[in-house]
Amino acid sequence: MTKSTSKDSSPKAKSDPKIQHLEQALVAWHKTLPSASKGGSNPHFRSSYSTLEEVIAVAETATEFGITFTQLTDFQVIEGGVIEYVRTWIMHESGERLEARTLIKAKDKSNPQQMGSGITYAKRYGLQAALGIPSEDDDANAATKPKAEEVVEFGNKATDNGGW
Repeated sequence: MTKSTSKDSSPKAKSDPKIQHLEQALVAWHKTLPSASKGGSNPHFRSSYSTLEEVIAVAETATEFGITFTQLTDFQVIEGGVIEYVRTWIMHESGERLEARTLIKAKDKSNPQQMGSGITYAKRYGLQAALGIPSEDDDANAATKPKAEEVVEFGNKATDNGGW
């Protein structure tokens, strides 16, 4: 008995039949290499970022492929409190859709300004994540880097202890 082999033996991911038209449209749209420009500025971190308006402008280009979106604020009552989030739906003209939730973070949820800022942030990142829109986040990158005084150079004579 002869065993046949193919040139590509890696398993191919199967499309979810519930969203196959949406998946195909997303693939076609992603081939256009959509990305959000970085017109927002954060002087505290001396960085730039994609604003919600810029992310929405990129997301709207997906309409050429039959894709649209909507976002609503929502909440869930849990033991000990309430969780607020933004619900993002990615919809295809075929009726297929995906849904995702992004937690709303605010230091003081009774402060409308802080809550509004948290909603905007959740909408921006929820939409970027749901549609796979790239945009480098300088604020997050800066926050993950150690501060200059925390950096220790291995092998520096002032801090060298023989590698231990």
